[in-house]
Amino acid sequence: MLIGERFSNGYTTGFDYLRVVLAVAVLCIHSFAISYGKAGEVFLFQPPLRGLVTFVLPAFFALSGFLVSASLLRTRGIARFLGLRALRLVPALAVEVTLCALVLGPLFTTQPLASYFSDTQFSAYFLNIVGHIQYLLPGLFRDNPYYQAVNVSLWTIPYELECYIVLTVLSVIGVVYRPVLLVAVVLVAHGAVFGRDVLRGAAELPMDGALPGRILLLSFLAGVVLFICRDRLTVTPIRAVAAALVSFAMLNLPYAPYFAAFPIAYVTVAIGLTRLPKHAFLASGDYSYGIYLYAFPVQQAVAHLLPQHREWYVSIALALPATVLLAIFSWHAIEKHALKLKGLIVGKTDKARTAGPQMVVSARMSVAGDGG
Repeated sequence: MLIGERFSNGYTTGFDYLRVVLAVAVLCIHSFAISYGKAGEVFLFQPPLRGLVTFVLPAFFALSGFLVSASLLRTRGIARFLGLRALRLVPALAVEVTLCALVLGPLFTTQPLASYFSDTQFSAYFLNIVGHIQYLLPGLFRDNPYYQAVNVSLWTIPYELECYIVLTVLSVIGVVYRPVLLVAVVLVAHGAVFGRDVLRGAAELPMDGALPGRILLLSFLAGVVLFICRDRLTVTPIRAVAAALVSFAMLNLPYAPYFAAFPIAYVTVAIGLTRLPKHAFLASGDYSYGIYLYAFPVQQAVAHLLPQHREWYVSIALALPATVLLAIFSWHAIEKHALKLKGLIVGKTDKARTAGPQMVVSARMSVAGDGG
């Protein structure tokens, strides 16, 4: 069946499960570095586990590219599109950053509070809200295996902003609405990113860390291509399994991850387009972004409070429930209410112009949640 048919016929619950599973996977992956330090997670990024572990973030971005494209086509206006993206991204991020600085920091800092609040690291930490990432707060987590960092997960925020900027540019110049040209541009982007890193001597990916950020951009663009070409592409279980195997192999090989975006995106969309029974927990809100935002600070707090129990399984067992509770708070107290403002951005006339069933589903999916 064509991707577009499945999407318009309501095959969307798979995306709900996938977002949460990917967010929880990030927490689980980080549990090793949290518990044993950076060296404690090196084995995760060596074959064969590397193919599974490094799949997570590109899949997140491919999912985002697929669903965000629906928002772009529905709004038909760049200012409105960017407004919707800001509503989805900024309020929850701003609250998480503020809570870390004003609650977590004072509770855990080793410095006197007067010194903590006057330190330049404290004021600089709020730059995270605008995508200028800061990892440190004064006096925090200095005895933790993962030294000092408050929220390493925020490193992807600038790349998410970059994805929106690139998609905006491609829309303004009309590339998004011309599938053949879009595919050509995205393929050129693959070559450009790989060529740049070859020239910088950084193309041979290290086996002890995550993928370069621009691979996330390529995965996002691959997701965009799959949505724009949804009425030309079919998704089948056999092809999905084949794409998964190709993704796994490419992510385990030198250089190949630069060209793995399309198979990763295909697997991601294939899973997302499954019609699974929707669990009541998932029906009550989109908690994936909150899980992604709060997991690392919670894990660092657990490691700090229980130094004698710094094990990966303890980190997951204790941090996951607390993180889910914070994600529930984030959705019901901040994200859900921020998204209610989308009507002020989109307007009633846009809704009337886009009454087709596919765009109704697309709008619901892309605005309600596209990953963190």
